[in-house]
Amino acid sequence: MRRPRAALAALAVLAVVACNPDDVVHHVGWFATMRHQRSFKPYSRNLAPVPGTVPVTGVAPTADLKSADRLTNSRTRTSESLNRGKFVYETYCLVCHGEAGKGDGPIASGPTGGFFPAVRSLVTDQLAKQSDGYIYGVIVNAQAMGRGLMPHYGDKVRGTDRWDLVNYVRTLQAQARSGGGR
Repeated sequence: MRRPRAALAALAVLAVVACNPDDVVHHVGWFATMRHQRSFKPYSRNLAPVPGTVPVTGVAPTADLKSADRLTNSRTRTSESLNRGKFVYETYCLVCHGEAGKGDGPIASGPTGGFFPAVRSLVTDQLAKQSDGYIYGVIVNAQAMGRGLMPHYGDKVRGTDRWDLVNYVRTLQAQARSGGGR
């Protein structure tokens, strides 16, 4: 009775050792190629998309001086849009442009004039006359749209958040015209 148990135990140990995936992978050719392939590590740079592919979110309009005025705002100025625009403004824009959009944010102003004294006011009559597409274009690619001082935020502010931000800037401009600016 001991021999069959010993033989069975030896067979079980042999089966466990033989089923080690690392051992099996090296003996079957096509498994070995799967094990030794190029892979992406977390936070590594991914490959660039194939030319001509369209992102899942659709094609984002490009922003330059010629095409910006043709862009139309796809978001109406609802309270939802303005609240989202205010959130995005406070996240990315307030630090330079200030609470009321006058270009007097914490980075732009300070005891010694701030780090960036040439921050543009968003509530001037000149900017209020620009189209929504122009403001959208500045958000997406400020380097191509203006004086080249503001970094582009196209990779940070995405999708409908851009138009919500445009709507909120228009609200700041209306408040400044009515004297309600802070």
